Amino acid sequence: MKTILKFSVLLLAIGLVLGLASCEDDNENEKGTKEPIVSFESFSSPSIIVNNMSDTRLVAFKGALNPNNLISGIPAYADNHGLAKSDALFSSTGDFLLILITEDQYNQNKTNLGAAKVFTEIYAFYNHEMTNNTRYQISSLLGGSGRIILNNSTNWNIEIHKDGTAGEVIGYAAPQASNKILWVKAPYDYILYPVFKRYFPSAGEIYTIIPMYTSGPLTGKTYSKNFTLSTADSTANWDLAEAANFTLTLGCFYLRIVNNSNTAVRFFRGEEVQLTSMGISTINSGSTYVYAVRITRNPDGTYPASQEISGLKIGIPQNLVSVPTNTYKPDYVYTITVTGANATNLVLGEIQESENPIDIDEMFRY
Repeated sequence: MKTILKFSVLLLAIGLVLGLASCEDDNENEKGTKEPIVSFESFSSPSIIVNNMSDTRLVAFKGALNPNNLISGIPAYADNHGLAKSDALFSSTGDFLLILITEDQYNQNKTNLGAAKVFTEIYAFYNHEMTNNTRYQISSLLGGSGRIILNNSTNWNIEIHKDGTAGEVIGYAAPQASNKILWVKAPYDYILYPVFKRYFPSAGEIYTIIPMYTSGPLTGKTYSKNFTLSTADSTANWDLAEAANFTLTLGCFYLRIVNNSNTAVRFFRGEEVQLTSMGISTINSGSTYVYAVRITRNPDGTYPASQEISGLKIGIPQNLVSVPTNTYKPDYVYTITVTGANATNLVLGEIQESENPIDIDEMFRY
């Protein structure tokens, strides 16, 4: 009886080890080198947060499938799971590629991670100086045997979303990517949406840019494409360059402030000081800077007819001068000229609208 009891306890201990730490094998291999360790524990914020809707445990890497780039593990059906952020991998602010493979692929390819099949890739970022509870959702429909081959000849990072621009992220295409395979389950029908991404360092966030039709029968509708994968080995192709041929709607307008007064000015919305695209808050006398002013969408997804700007604060004391209300359009440029000898007689010129938007690429340059 004692022998049976001891054997049962041993089996229980083995089961616990396999169940809780199947990917945490730090045993030395034949060459005496320790295997990479993957932890599936939760991590406190600030963090990069992942919602894993799939039924499999995933292993996360930053930038490349390399043991030195291993971040941590993600449990199946994880809700708001925070990724570990080692000082070596997250010492500075910046955007990066989050690569996810299944636990099985990790275990099978520890010695040659380049041979592992990628479950999905997500364009992410980390702000080293700020709380960064940015959430990325992983679809349960990933990792299948169907293939959608992406070609992205644009200079944009493009995430592929399912069922809408705010839907589940099911893949990623880097700038100038060719024949990028997006693995999905098949047979299955997909309506996929490209979402353009750019990291804006001074704002500490990723800008999401939705391509919109400007002509033809689908004018005004969000660009999407339907894929029907009829068999388990179906293959479909998607040239993402065609999406970039349409107007990229950032969901903001650009406010150019020309300061011809004799004092510095700052642009405020409520009590919040706004930064220019160059990360500068104070507009010195004789200088011109451009702000990207975000527009919040209506509940139905449309943009409001106008957006009110709070005002300009100038000199000492911080006098507030209201900026004229105007009807602002996404991607348009609105120029205000400021004149005056000092902080007490600041004069704002009329807002001038420009039909040609500023080059978005310039807005996001480092």
